[in-house]
Amino acid sequence: MKLNSKYVISRNENHAYTVEHKGLTVTLPGVTGILDIVGSKDKLNRLIGWAKKNCLLKAAEHIRAFSGKSLIVDEVWIEAVRKSAWKRDKEMLKEAGDLGTRVHNAIDAFIKGEEPLLDPDTKQGYDNFQSWLKESGIKLIQGDTYIASLKMGYGGAMDALGEKDGKLVLLDWKTSNYLNDNYSLQAAAYTMAFEETFERDIDKAFVVRFGKDTAGDVEHKEVNLLNATKAFKCALDLKEMMERTIWI
Repeated sequence: MKLNSKYVISRNENHAYTVEHKGLTVTLPGVTGILDIVGSKDKLNRLIGWAKKNCLLKAAEHIRAFSGKSLIVDEVWIEAVRKSAWKRDKEMLKEAGDLGTRVHNAIDAFIKGEEPLLDPDTKQGYDNFQSWLKESGIKLIQGDTYIASLKMGYGGAMDALGEKDGKLVLLDWKTSNYLNDNYSLQAAAYTMAFEETFERDIDKAFVVRFGKDTAGDVEHKEVNLLNATKAFKCALDLKEMMERTIWI
């Protein structure tokens, strides 16, 4: 299936999208940046708990290193432990993000007909993707693709496009430990941008999570495009209004 984009789209290191169309060049924010305006209580609670746990585990690691040994607990040592524990959650987020990117890249290589670059860390997530694909009945058409909506003012990178029963299906891959509601808004935003960029209708959108550690850890959810689209438009409006002067 040949798809022709009516836009020329590029992305910079800050995940902003430059769109060229009929002599017009516009730089647009990405979908994920827009959705930062939407606070998920469940997501926030999970992140806070996760950060606290890992910071404490890091502090405990430093203490255990001196188990049975002579230790002088002075301000210098306490401050060193504090700094190390304080940044542990950020280090782990980066590690998880890097691993997620490598799993995404392996899947994208497969879609392009290339040999995926796999290592012991990425193999399980990739294997879970392959298991899901065999059961889904979806034929993958193309992988990572830049899309944009000049009408609504944003850009994005959709993970994959598939086909099932003659209908186009938008697919968004996740390697997180759970699916949160913001992912549905993200997929809805990608759906609108795809339809504008390629002038083709999407019938359904799915968010699919591939666990990176356990075989068979796959979660597959269809997006309610009607409701998720309305919610994303509300997020767009909220972001725009919050960027205006709201104090007199």
